[in-house]
Amino acid sequence: MNILNKQIGARLRLIRSIFNEGGKLSAEQFAYLLNQNTDKILNYELGRAAVPLELLIILYERGYNPTFILTGKESIFANNSEGKKRKKELENRGVNIKNVIDKNIVSIDNLGDSSTKLPVISVAAGKIQTKSKRENLHQPES
Repeated sequence: MNILNKQIGARLRLIRSIFNEGGKLSAEQFAYLLNQNTDKILNYELGRAAVPLELLIILYERGYNPTFILTGKESIFANNSEGKKRKKELENRGVNIKNVIDKNIVSIDNLGDSSTKLPVISVAAGKIQTKSKRENLHQPES
C-alpha cells in the first residue's frame, strides 16, 4: 500500500472522529453524510485507495481544508464560513483540536523517515515459457 495514501487516510479518519461537533461517527454514518459508500470510506481511511477530488470538495464545503487532508499542513479547517463554524463549534465544546491532531496524525514530513518505509520483499519466479514455445511443444512433428 502507498504510504501517502495511508497518511491521507489517517487524516480522513481524524476528520471522521471530530465531524459530529467533536463526536466520532461510524464509517457508515460518515459515508452517509458525505454521500459515499461505506466500503469506499474504509478503503480511503486504510490507504487502500486514493481519496478522490470529489470527496475533497465535499469535505471543503463541510469546512475541512483539502491541503490539511493531503499534506497534514495548514489548519484542519477550511478558510470558509463552514470551516470557521466547525472550529467555533469544537472550541465551544472544549475540544482541543491541536491535541487531537498531535495524538492522531501522521504528517507528510515523515515520508522520508526510514521507520515508515515498507520492507522490500524479494521473490523468485520459475522460468516462464512464451506462448509460441508452448504451442511448438503441442504441435505434432512433420
